[in-house]
Amino acid sequence: MGSQLSMDDQFLVLINGIIEENLGDENFSVEKLAQKARISRSMLHRKLVKLTGKSATEHIMEIRLDRARELLDNNTGTVSEIAYKVGFNSPSYFHKAFKKRFQVSPGEIKKNIAVNSYQKSENQNLNNSGRSKFSRIKIPAFIMLSVIIIAGCIIYLPAVNKKSSEKSIAILPFENLSTDIENQYFADGIVEDLLTRLSRINDLKVISRTSSEMFRNKGEKTIPEIAGILGVKYILEGSVQRESENVRISVQLIDAQKDNHILSEQYERKLSEVFKVQGEIAGEIVNKLSLILTDQQLTEILKNQTNDMEALNYYQMGRYHQCRCSLEESLASIDYYKKAIQADSNYALAYAGIAEAYRVMYTDGFVEKEKELRDTAYAFALKALEIDKNTAEAHTVLATIYYVIDFDMEAAEDEFRKAIRINSNNSLTYKEYAKFLSIINRPEEAREYMNKALSVDPFSYSIRINSVIMYRTEGEYKKALEENRLCLEIVKDHPYSIINNIFINLRLGNEKAAVEGFKKWGMATKAQVDSAYRLTGLKGLLRLEATTTELWYDRANFYAFLDEKEKAIEMLEIAFEKNELTPWMLYQTELRNMKSDPRFKVIKKKLGLDRY
Repeated sequence: MGSQLSMDDQFLVLINGIIEENLGDENFSVEKLAQKARISRSMLHRKLVKLTGKSATEHIMEIRLDRARELLDNNTGTVSEIAYKVGFNSPSYFHKAFKKRFQVSPGEIKKNIAVNSYQKSENQNLNNSGRSKFSRIKIPAFIMLSVIIIAGCIIYLPAVNKKSSEKSIAILPFENLSTDIENQYFADGIVEDLLTRLSRINDLKVISRTSSEMFRNKGEKTIPEIAGILGVKYILEGSVQRESENVRISVQLIDAQKDNHILSEQYERKLSEVFKVQGEIAGEIVNKLSLILTDQQLTEILKNQTNDMEALNYYQMGRYHQCRCSLEESLASIDYYKKAIQADSNYALAYAGIAEAYRVMYTDGFVEKEKELRDTAYAFALKALEIDKNTAEAHTVLATIYYVIDFDMEAAEDEFRKAIRINSNNSLTYKEYAKFLSIINRPEEAREYMNKALSVDPFSYSIRINSVIMYRTEGEYKKALEENRLCLEIVKDHPYSIINNIFINLRLGNEKAAVEGFKKWGMATKAQVDSAYRLTGLKGLLRLEATTTELWYDRANFYAFLDEKEKAIEMLEIAFEKNELTPWMLYQTELRNMKSDPRFKVIKKKLGLDRY
């Protein structure tokens, strides 16, 4: 008989097994790991640090990278295919993380395998056709987001974006033609910079990079098809070749409706001139689209946010981590933004990025809501505006601080309007403004701005799930159900989508679907759900969920649905005392049947909502 595993070893076997089972899911997060292991996120973090010396995020990353190394050593696919298999939706980030861990790039491993294969083939004279295996090895294209997600989203998005705006553009990821695979960062930086410039033009709809990235690997999709999915008339695609101190940038601007090129230009310059070239490209696009700019807008598109490519690369990495929405990812984003500032101390967008990361850590409940976090976010936003008063991202951070934390609605709306005047293509600004308008009881305007957010960033899970909540709250349950279906296409089995599905189906009378949703939600086990439903019916099941869920706010929603107002108010009061409650939460559907309760009115007043 072998010796039995210790409790610590059993824990690691469990955790590692869960990670392996979800290796290909690029959205598999620490939260999901904790949920599947039936342990709190903080407890998971503490145990892993104790046993491995690594945080939960670092542990997941190491398992992904170790598995990738194994697949590369066995030559089981291209670098990009292996990146996807182990859950990286950014091959450029995979490349950087892999090289940091193993001091060798995945491309170099593939190249060595190819050379060895070639030599073996030649020595054994196995290839009579004269073509060696090595001659068929190519550096793979980069795939930023998973093929599975692309397939799902491409099915439904034509129905979402039915009409292409006359003045609208999407910039597809530029192809890296350089011999050094790491220059993909350089190519991505050029796209990021062009997006920043063009987004400042109020008469031009510019699709967010999040959504354009879905077509890094276009496959068999044609330009008109991609434009139809994204709801734009024009597509900009290009390539970048960087060798030593020289760079060649080729761009093609395509009228997708007519499928013809209206701009095809090649720029060969010194590397030191790259930011100037990007201003020239933006200017050419403006001319070809016959856009009329104010002097201020012209200044903005020609202005360089930074003159340091390293700073731009770090900023991109910060953005990548920030969009993954967890404590660990927020901290990682802050590290990259700080590196961007070290490279360029006047990089306003990097300061705004730090401000947003701290704001999210506070408002999304990643950490205890301490005033220090709010003040740090506020200070970095002000620093960004001190450098560049037209940093729309910083105005959005201030607006969100004002309405979510300070409950100063007038100041919040003033900042939102400033942000929109500066940049009419910022989906985050539109989303947060829509939420703000909802809680101050301007529902028609709220829907207008939420639709604007979806228009420029149709693949954003965060925007769509908030759109679901708005439909729910306004009683448009069928629309909410359809929107939530799209959310589940973008991110499979996300807890937010599951809980929204539960409440929507309850309101629509789809009891069976709601019960199945509780089994997926995972606060109670499947056996507990079945038992409670069998013995006490739907009401008993809802009471079970109200006692097992961690958030007091969720408990309040369940009791409110049961019309048990005393318990619901009690849960809300605890949520407020624990600093869990935000104005957006109070706006949502299930609590509306308590609006006449005096204690509910007191909570509204504390959140600055008594006038709305």
